[in-house]
Amino acid sequence: MSEVIEALQKKIATNLRVAMPAIIKKYDFKTQQADVQIDIKELYHDGSHSDYPMISGVPVIFPRSGGASITMPVKAGDGCLLVFLDRDASSWLLGASRAVPQSRRVHHLSDAVAIIGLTPFSKVSNAENNEDVLLQFSDSKIRLKPGGIIDIHNAFEVNIKTENVIINCKNASIKAEENINAECKTAQVKSSENTAVECKNASVKAAENISIECKVADIKSSENANIETKSASIKASGTINTETPTFIQKGNMKIDGNIEITGTSELKGNATCSAVLTGNSVKTKSGIDLSLHTHDYIPALEPAPNPVPTGPAK
Repeated sequence: MSEVIEALQKKIATNLRVAMPAIIKKYDFKTQQADVQIDIKELYHDGSHSDYPMISGVPVIFPRSGGASITMPVKAGDGCLLVFLDRDASSWLLGASRAVPQSRRVHHLSDAVAIIGLTPFSKVSNAENNEDVLLQFSDSKIRLKPGGIIDIHNAFEVNIKTENVIINCKNASIKAEENINAECKTAQVKSSENTAVECKNASVKAAENISIECKVADIKSSENANIETKSASIKASGTINTETPTFIQKGNMKIDGNIEITGTSELKGNATCSAVLTGNSVKTKSGIDLSLHTHDYIPALEPAPNPVPTGPAK
């Protein structure tokens, strides 16, 4: 009797499928269904073996809840773990809640779901250490490091499209060998210490407002700097330094305070000023130093005597 029971237990365990490694053969990202091949053979009591059949329409599991989701590209040849559900889940997969199973099958191949990521030991892990959280794809990496440090390494391009961008920090440093382009409705950058932007070309466009508040602002561009906006406000409690080969201002400019110009300054067009013009040397275009320029005194002419009326003698 014990031998019969043991044989029955082995038969039940042999036919009871729980989980198996498999390989993705085909994937549809719109439905998140895959065709998979179990990557081990079926072994029989007599020592013979055979391949499992291809399983089609297998749901692929990604983290998803609360309206949020994480999806990844799935390619043919990717490894996965097949988990076989206890009961026939075909009705549930079609959207029926608390439905009666369509059959009495249990742990069947047709009720498999795939969890992406199971790989053999022969494939090297993408982990670079045992301290960081690493998100990696196509030479781009986002690394969450201990101590609250986040590193973003991108091989080509970073695009941010949004209605509002708000960055609050103590120190901000942005360096680009080529271009920095930011387009949004409203951009707000606040730094209690320093903000530094260095690049070859910089273009900032905002349909509404750009507001920059900081202690020290340093903007350097070896080529061009373009700022297009409806309203722009720059406030600094310290110093604002701009360095560029050419600075072009179109439209009216109002300056409240002192202006200090070091070097050559050329003013074209008409200029009106109600203030006092001072300087170590103020010269005209022809080279006349206004501080040394004098005019010869020419006395005013005496008025001519009143004319004497003429006419016939009386």
